[in-house]
Amino acid sequence: MNSMMEYKGYHASIEYDADDNIFIGEVFGITDSLNFHGTTATELKGMFEQCIDNYLDLCAKIHKNPDKEFKGTFNVRIPSEMHKKAALAAAKQKITLNQYVAQAIDKSFDKLENQREIIIYIPYGRRQIIWEDHAGRKFQTANQEIQIESKKENIIYAGN
Repeated sequence: MNSMMEYKGYHASIEYDADDNIFIGEVFGITDSLNFHGTTATELKGMFEQCIDNYLDLCAKIHKNPDKEFKGTFNVRIPSEMHKKAALAAAKQKITLNQYVAQAIDKSFDKLENQREIIIYIPYGRRQIIWEDHAGRKFQTANQEIQIESKKENIIYAGN
């Protein structure tokens, strides 16, 4: 289930208010406060779009640059020892600490988005199996527990 909405680069989180029987949306990632509500999903979507359009129109009328979501800067508080390790690792790679952190965050997304797990179960009747992964590599097993890992998949064989 996705409780996020997106329109013109702005995002809003959605909650349901059981007392009033309405959906309430709040635009996040900007300093200005933008809220909207609706009784149906269609109405909520329309109110969100109207909220953003009204905000952009008002900003244009008063000659204000509208806030933009995710400007690319944020403060992170970490233990001093971790800060030291990251700074030293960045220096060894001859990159800035910002570049090091950006790479680490990017790698964490790759792990989350691209890893999947395949579990293969072979009953007693089979003593051996051969299968092929996405890279075309073939693996063979003979009734034993093995684990094979590649960058994008984790294959676990479990026999009886």
